[in-house]
Amino acid sequence: MNPPFGTKNNAGIDLHFVEAGLSILKKNGTLFSLHKSSTRQYIAKFVSQKLSGISGECIAELRWNLPATYAYHRRKSVDIEVDLWQFSFDSEDISVDK
Repeated sequence: MNPPFGTKNNAGIDLHFVEAGLSILKKNGTLFSLHKSSTRQYIAKFVSQKLSGISGECIAELRWNLPATYAYHRRKSVDIEVDLWQFSFDSEDISVDK
């Protein structure tokens, strides 16, 4: 998944995408998702406190070249530090029917 980064007007929307992806994930499936590196601690806390039966791990730190897409963007592009997260179910005994 490549959710929108949760900044400014849409804070936390990236984790709504993760929750939506997990809701359709098969028990043996894996969800990969990109998030701003600055949110790493928040995502780790979210996984441990809010996503019962789910494991989440930052498996790579990347630099993403994000091109300008709106007229009000001042720079042609900007490099953003992002993390690649891997999410999966902890065990077979969770209460999700997939």
